[in-house]
Amino acid sequence: MKIPSKIALALSAFAVVGASAQTIYSGQADQERRDRNREEALAAYRADHGTTSDRETVRERGHDVAATARREGHEVAEKTRHVTHKSANAARRAGHKTAQKARELTHRADAKLGSVPHGKANPEGVNPVGVSSASPTAPSNGVTK
Repeated sequence: MKIPSKIALALSAFAVVGASAQTIYSGQADQERRDRNREEALAAYRADHGTTSDRETVRERGHDVAATARREGHEVAEKTRHVTHKSANAARRAGHKTAQKARELTHRADAKLGSVPHGKANPEGVNPVGVSSASPTAPSNGVTK
């Protein structure tokens, strides 16, 4: 290292030591700083939250808003239940009406052609002899599934 750079390094080290020597711990200064910070924090808190009566008013308004939302929610739910009930009844009536027409058609056919057994076409759930398992109308290949 050259002489000027050594001198610069020594001077900077000396300056750092001198600056750190000036910072002496002072308990009283630290306490004063904490007190100032506490007062500033309390002032900011009071400014944000207002007085007690303001807080109560805000709380009452919030309560009123919540009560209104609950009441309106109940009204919407009641209207939805009513509409759903009407729709379900309409579907049930349509189903009953269709079933009744089918029964009437069956009764007319029975009266005209004579009674035939009604219900499942293949109650045993097996393929009759000579009928393919893949298609009831196709001839059997001799193999059933």
